[in-house]
Amino acid sequence: MNKISYTISVLVVVCLYLILIPMACANSITVQYFHQKGCHDCEITDPIVDRIETQYKNNTIIISKIETSTVDGFNQWNKYGFLEVPAIVVNNETKLPKEEITEEKLKTLIDEYLVEEENITEYTTEEVTRKEQEIEYINTNLNLPFAYSLGLFAGFSPCLMAILGFLLSFTAGTSNSAKSGMVRATVFGLGLVGSYLLLGLCLLSFRKSIPDLESFS
Repeated sequence: MNKISYTISVLVVVCLYLILIPMACANSITVQYFHQKGCHDCEITDPIVDRIETQYKNNTIIISKIETSTVDGFNQWNKYGFLEVPAIVVNNETKLPKEEITEEKLKTLIDEYLVEEENITEYTTEEVTRKEQEIEYINTNLNLPFAYSLGLFAGFSPCLMAILGFLLSFTAGTSNSAKSGMVRATVFGLGLVGSYLLLGLCLLSFRKSIPDLESFS
């Protein structure tokens, strides 16, 4: 019993771990700042990016300063279709060419992304909580109905139905009249249902008498 509970707990922790890792990665907002040494316009935008980096140092903002004079930096800059430096790309999708770079506009973009990521995080957290509640509901409230369904299915098995049919025919066939046969068949059916009910109540009482079995219901 303890091993089963431990296994279920480990599986739940692993699932939550796998869910929360992508959440943490998704919450990071990237800012790619393309600049070049000796660029006059870059000397104007460099302080803007530095101030933004200082203002958002406690947030999940990753600012990458990419030198376009290098091969890798040039390829990244060229990938976004820019024509001049400086240039900025926020979260790999929103592009700011040289003439649009202002501190106010960059802050507005970052704040919008922060709000969006916060909403996504809240929604994902609610989803995780809901799934945990569903798992708990399945583990606690559906065991008895599931067991009843299995018992009902087993009750209609071909072998059992053949045996019951034979006993019913034999019981009804030993009577002298149709009325007597119906009475005997009815009594037989009630006795069968009563025996199943009595057996179920005995099993239920047995389960209640053992505390370790309470977790199955």
